[in-house]
Amino acid sequence: MKAAVLHAKQDLRYEDYADPVLGDDEILIKVHSTGICGSDIPRVNGDAAHNYPIVLGHEFAGEVAQVGAKTTGFALGDRVTAAPLLPCLKCVDCQRGNLSQCKNYSFVGSRQQGSFAQFVKFPQRNVVKFDKSVSWEQAAFFEPATVGLHGLRCVNYQGGEEVAILGSGTIGLFTAQWA
Repeated sequence: MKAAVLHAKQDLRYEDYADPVLGDDEILIKVHSTGICGSDIPRVNGDAAHNYPIVLGHEFAGEVAQVGAKTTGFALGDRVTAAPLLPCLKCVDCQRGNLSQCKNYSFVGSRQQGSFAQFVKFPQRNVVKFDKSVSWEQAAFFEPATVGLHGLRCVNYQGGEEVAILGSGTIGLFTAQWA
């Protein structure tokens, strides 16, 4: 497959890259649209990448291209996106349901190969279907939109209250819309 591969600081190359190897509980997704997150910028221009080479990207939408042997509920061609956080599901925080507090997490697009490629793989539990009435570009906003919503839920925001949003980037704008 083709991918944008980060080899070092400011060394991003569009090149041939190994296809993802699918596990039994994973789904291979053909990427149709992917966004550039604010966290991708320092990984390319600074020293924020965890390892090299790495395929960045975690805000995306695509279609199911292949399913693992133990997956259920997904068919080839389904329109999907996915949550990029891969918690361990075993630590105390995960057992309490605080997946975003997992200390042993991985993350697609920063610690594992991401969506700046023709294909990306995800565990079935992270994959979310969406309707064909939603465009590929709109669906790529699933991840930053849920980040904004998560922040409001963490402070038990109920609407109609005062709220301060610091920053007018994608997540700040989504937070304002949710509020």
